[in-house]
Amino acid sequence: MTLTAGIFLVVLIAALAVFGVYLTRRVQYVLVGQPEARHDRLGTRAWGFVVYVLGQKKLFKEPVGIVHFIIFWGFIVIAFGTLQIIGEGLWEAFSLPGIGAWTGFYLVLDVLMVLVLVAIVVAGVYRYVVRPPRLEASLEAAVILALIFGLIAAALVYSGFAYALDASDKYALSPVTSALAALFGPLDDGASETGMQIFWWAHLVLLLAFLVYIPLSKHLHLIMCPVNEFFRNLRPRGGQVRPLDLEDEALEEYGVSRIDGFTRWQLLDLYACAECGRCQDHCPAWLTGKPLSPKLLMTKLKDHLNETGPELRRAAAGDGDGEATAGAARAAAPSEAADAPSMIGDVIAEDELWACTTCWSCQEQCPVQNEHVNKVIDMRRSLVLDLGEFPQEAQLACRNVEKNGNPWGIGAHTRGDWAKDLDVPAFDPGAPAEYLYWVGCAGAFDDRAVKVSQALVALLKEAEVGFAILGPDETCCGDPMRRIGNEYLFQMLATQNVETMNGLGVTKIVATCPHCLNTLRNEYPAFGGQYEVVHHTELLADLLKSGRLRPADDAFAGKVAYHDSCYLGRYQEQYEAPREVLRSVPGVAVLEPKRTRSKSLCCGAGGGRMWMEEEAGHRVNELRVGQLLETSPEVIGVNCPYCLTMMEDGLGSVAPGSGVRVMDLAEILAGRLDAAPDTATEKAPA
Repeated sequence: MTLTAGIFLVVLIAALAVFGVYLTRRVQYVLVGQPEARHDRLGTRAWGFVVYVLGQKKLFKEPVGIVHFIIFWGFIVIAFGTLQIIGEGLWEAFSLPGIGAWTGFYLVLDVLMVLVLVAIVVAGVYRYVVRPPRLEASLEAAVILALIFGLIAAALVYSGFAYALDASDKYALSPVTSALAALFGPLDDGASETGMQIFWWAHLVLLLAFLVYIPLSKHLHLIMCPVNEFFRNLRPRGGQVRPLDLEDEALEEYGVSRIDGFTRWQLLDLYACAECGRCQDHCPAWLTGKPLSPKLLMTKLKDHLNETGPELRRAAAGDGDGEATAGAARAAAPSEAADAPSMIGDVIAEDELWACTTCWSCQEQCPVQNEHVNKVIDMRRSLVLDLGEFPQEAQLACRNVEKNGNPWGIGAHTRGDWAKDLDVPAFDPGAPAEYLYWVGCAGAFDDRAVKVSQALVALLKEAEVGFAILGPDETCCGDPMRRIGNEYLFQMLATQNVETMNGLGVTKIVATCPHCLNTLRNEYPAFGGQYEVVHHTELLADLLKSGRLRPADDAFAGKVAYHDSCYLGRYQEQYEAPREVLRSVPGVAVLEPKRTRSKSLCCGAGGGRMWMEEEAGHRVNELRVGQLLETSPEVIGVNCPYCLTMMEDGLGSVAPGSGVRVMDLAEILAGRLDAAPDTATEKAPA
């Protein structure tokens, strides 16, 4: 063994040992979490790995994503070049099998190394000169960029010296290497040999330094992200709230108040996070000055896990008795409660948790499939179910639902009064209608949303669709209760509704509220409620396509700024049906705000926020109304009763007397039909 090979071996073993120790430590911290099986649908998981890891799909939601794509793929290909460089530095005749002597390989390396260097410079300028708020101009990021730039540059210079010493054909097509070789050509062989050795070692040391730094920095996501992507949550977006068995007597707490109460996959999220801030850029709470940042939520939980992880892991190991279980950690680790800051209160403030609208923007934009919303709901459950500490307005809404089946507290027996003059039948198990129209609390009790219910009734009758309602037998679906954290009340409501609908033989449901839609479609199956559930805009789009609904020829002649609701858009990924309804109305011009479709900004009412006051920053609905007004609309089109209320309230604050009105799409369409009742809507401006 040569001296070079011996030194290399020692340095390599030392670097791998440090890397292994710190990586193992992080994995051990993840394992203190609760087990959760995610080994199903391996084909889907494998394809997702290809799309999201290899294809970097989510990064292309923003133009700057191409920079990361170049660095990612450049690094992968350059890794083969690194193996060749290391090999030939140890054994002069070394050649990677199949590609080590191929001139095309070195051409590709040349081009990619230059592209990666350019991408690193662009990334540095973007972070430290442009300085978008989502990215911190941190020393850690500078170290990472410098290490990557240095090891790529060292590889290029090494290749230049190598080509200058040995005019091998393998570099003949490599323009940058050839140019460097020409630059070094005047040097004598001794100087070139020394230069080659210096940059060989520089490349090696920088590579191993990067390897050691990975598990100590946010760039641990390079390792954790592919695992996180493969084992991502495959349940429907709207059905990913973690199940909770309220009858389990062994359950120590209903929510999560300690870091080891999260599942292992939820803890893996923390290390997979790249701290890119895309979640923060689209968070309505953060954008309006609330204390919540989904990015900081993840980083603070990660720091807390690193702080408490050693003690939790020792407890899980049973002090050497081999019982390495998460349950043991929770039962035997007093230090988190005694010495470390409490997760809720000290690490994550309660105000942060209550600021979340569960709009899914953070998870929609996250390139590594992290789950922010479930963590918030799990911690809210701890406050609500374990401690009974949650906002007074939310408590009132829950009490109203308990007593009268709706958050307003209006008598349950009046739930069907909105339809008393419309000849709407009650669902009859003896002659079941094709659709159960799930009216929802807003559609039955809110004066403004009632007009939407009446408009839909007119449309369904015009299309001769068989439908019926539950009337007083319908109660709140439970969506706001579950997202507030009152899982007990949600499950009580879900069980009651499922028993009612199954007893009547309900199979198909149409809903005007996307929150009800999501709950009935994606959460009720866990309680035995298997139904085909559609949103009213989806049904209306189908009726228009089939010709069962025909808008009148007199043109609407209005400009409609369409607002994508969170629970129909991001949660159900339904963006086209509402636009098809609007486009079907003669004369409608559909206007798209800057934040539209998957980037649409929340109205501010989701996650139970409909029943809570905004006590910090600006109002979310006012920010959203301002964005919609930038399109100069005559009408703001919505598909959700929450959005209807929030947009009207925001319009009254931002642009009172503007003449712009807020209308549900059912109202717009019904206004073009002869069958539309007077209560459905006023005529839109011509």
